[in-house]
Amino acid sequence: MSTVTTAGTAGPPAAPKSWAALGPLTARSLKSCLRTPSLLLSPLLTSAFFMIIYEGRLSSVTAAATPGGRYIDVVLPLCLLTTAFTGGATAGQLFVNDIGSGYHARLWLTPVGRWALLAAPVMAGVVVLAAQAAALTGLGLLLGLDPVTGAPAILAIISATVLLGTGFLLLAGAVGLHTGNSSAVGSVTLVFFPLSFFTATFVPCDQLGGWMAHAADVNPLTPPLEAMRGLLTSPWNEQNLLPGALVALAILVAGAAAAHLALTRRTRTGV
Repeated sequence: MSTVTTAGTAGPPAAPKSWAALGPLTARSLKSCLRTPSLLLSPLLTSAFFMIIYEGRLSSVTAAATPGGRYIDVVLPLCLLTTAFTGGATAGQLFVNDIGSGYHARLWLTPVGRWALLAAPVMAGVVVLAAQAAALTGLGLLLGLDPVTGAPAILAIISATVLLGTGFLLLAGAVGLHTGNSSAVGSVTLVFFPLSFFTATFVPCDQLGGWMAHAADVNPLTPPLEAMRGLLTSPWNEQNLLPGALVALAILVAGAAAAHLALTRRTRTGV
């Protein structure tokens, strides 16, 4: 009888304990990112490098065909899109590190809800991704970025990058939680990185022709890329953000579903 009573009273406090633990767990994940410079700097420096190279080499050739004549309006959204899925590996790598060190197994023995153990690395990844997107946008401003709608467009494109990246964070987190393998987490980036070259990579979509135009039409990365470019080059009443938003939400839902399945499996099978 005493055992039943103890079990019955131990369950309900788990929810408040989970919410109370979410902040410290997220802070710890952020500290882990700071101790692992590759998680912070690799996606940022790679995207910044390509943005400078593309702007320097291609702006004089293609700027005349771009809205407003500024090539940075074309290349910045591409680099932010790349950052979204390369930086999205952050949550998965945090899971791999914690599983490898045994820290995750110790957390699994606490009364904290399993969802909090998943949410903390993802939230840390969102903070990192927002900082990376803001830094890249700042570099874009130095290279001549001047959005039609001003500062709100800058906030909107950073928010769009975070929304899109959160789906990739959840996907990578699910892979990391399921496999505990760093290479498997990297495969999430490898799936999407080649797709970025089969869309309107260097010019607006309406400038493409031949088979590349057809490839861009069916590429799931084209709508969010075009929506992000529209944020910079068009007034609010001329933008069509719905297709890009639907793709971002679809990736977010797929990531959440994959993370839920990975969490359920690990809960059933143990750490």
